[in-house]
Amino acid sequence: MSGISIISGTDRPDSRTEQVARHIQVLLTELGVVNELLSLRSLPRDLDHLGLYGGDAPDVRRLIQRHITPFDKLLFVIPEYNGSFPGMLKVLIDSAHPRDFHGKHAALVGISDGHAGNLRGLDHFQAILNYLRVDVLWMKPKLSAIDNVLNAQGEVVDERALKQLHDVIDLLRKR
Repeated sequence: MSGISIISGTDRPDSRTEQVARHIQVLLTELGVVNELLSLRSLPRDLDHLGLYGGDAPDVRRLIQRHITPFDKLLFVIPEYNGSFPGMLKVLIDSAHPRDFHGKHAALVGISDGHAGNLRGLDHFQAILNYLRVDVLWMKPKLSAIDNVLNAQGEVVDERALKQLHDVIDLLRKR
């Protein structure tokens, strides 16, 4: 399917990551781009129902078939967790079959409270996507000091961050 699937890379409730992902969804919709938003809060809470190690997980399979498989472009919004990315994002990847990712294009957007915008986490995650044969864009917006980037309604208001998001969306759309 031509379009972009946005993956909010944490299952934390009321996260700034999901606020940024929802803002990106608005930007894509305004551009007329078909899109879906996958919040990792949609994943089952019980690890036995995640389909790890080839187990049966119909709920997770449905999420992957809706948000990953049909799209040729993925945009991951990834917060920094302990110098890397959230374990639930790795659980999503491990619950899917590698062929669900083969040949796709991806953009990565990092989120952090600190000053590096999850630089290390984006590098870690890119290595996994490269292994899965995903072409990852060179441009990776790193939204640092995230509290200064978002307003009280969860909208991206920082001009530099908005420009980076527009630029990465334009690059991904051209793939």
